[in-house]
Amino acid sequence: MPDLRNTIAHILEHKQLLVEANEATIQQYVVLPILRALGWNDTNLASMEILPEYKVESRRADYALHVKQKQDPVVLIECKRWNQAIGRNEEQICFYAYSGNVSLAIITNGKLWRFYLSRWEASSLSDRIFCETNIGDREDAVSNLEKYLLKSNVESGEAERKAKRTLKEKEKTVNPSEPVPVNTSPDTRSNIIDAQLAKENIISYLELSGEWTIERVKNSLSQKLRAFFEKAFSEERLELFYRGIAEVLNLIEKKKEWKQNLNPAKVSKMLCGFWLTNKGTIGNIKRIFGILPEGRFPVEEIIGRDGELIGNTSDSNPPRLFVRIDEEDAEQLEHQNLDLDGCKFCGVQKDKSVDYVYYDIPENMLDLFPVLEFAYKKHSGS
Repeated sequence: MPDLRNTIAHILEHKQLLVEANEATIQQYVVLPILRALGWNDTNLASMEILPEYKVESRRADYALHVKQKQDPVVLIECKRWNQAIGRNEEQICFYAYSGNVSLAIITNGKLWRFYLSRWEASSLSDRIFCETNIGDREDAVSNLEKYLLKSNVESGEAERKAKRTLKEKEKTVNPSEPVPVNTSPDTRSNIIDAQLAKENIISYLELSGEWTIERVKNSLSQKLRAFFEKAFSEERLELFYRGIAEVLNLIEKKKEWKQNLNPAKVSKMLCGFWLTNKGTIGNIKRIFGILPEGRFPVEEIIGRDGELIGNTSDSNPPRLFVRIDEEDAEQLEHQNLDLDGCKFCGVQKDKSVDYVYYDIPENMLDLFPVLEFAYKKHSGS
């Protein structure tokens, strides 16, 4: 059996050849070699452990992995091009797996591998994700791939048991530690859960009062959050993130109406969000803008100004601003002859429930004001 570390090292040495490759090439030269290194045999006709183009109802999954003691496959795999976002079609592969009584589903573009437990009881697909690993981090990828995709672990059921344990631990950190009344509204439930998470130091609240500085933002975060940020991001990136939070808070401080209708800013590991109060809310819309600490987009399907899909491969981008408006709103803003040169539009994401437009954070935070004001007016009804 080939060594997984060496297999991944060989793939990464030739990754430039894979950038323009089609899905079939990724399957042949990336996915299959990794599966072989994990103990799966694609040459034994008697066992047929790796089944390409596996039919599920009227559609096909790229690969199904099969072990002899099971009638149904044990893993379904959907493959993408090297630089293609893997979030697309996740509903499809999870549906295939669920329909075919297959517990483990995987989407991969060769470098990023995302694992789902298809039959896990959850309200969303993201809650079924138990592992995401990038072969660029070789040791982490080897550990995760062997844990969840090594043939002996899948065959024995150990991979599924570990996946369930991982999701149970994930639920403990996301779900409230105290019961939430069933008959409360979605907004009320959200507030109760946030309050409980804040007790566990997973969320920090920044009150809208007085002048904010980078140091004040930093000192207002919980020790747990600060430790996470300092480990995850460079000092330079954190400086930009904290500055962005401070200056948006100061913009809000100058607008009396905003200050009355906005909740304290909520900072989590993923973002700093600014929310409307219940009084200022239309329907269930609350979070209207915020700042992401990471330069990458939080979702896969981001469309750039040229209409092309934007990848999430760059670590060099600074933190970004996200605003709860849609592409049409963004175009309307530009046509109003507002000075948005310093607040560069960089992408729009659309899904079934909400649209967000993303902007680069400008040198002068006052350049953000027209965008933030537009979002505030749209959602407060003012």
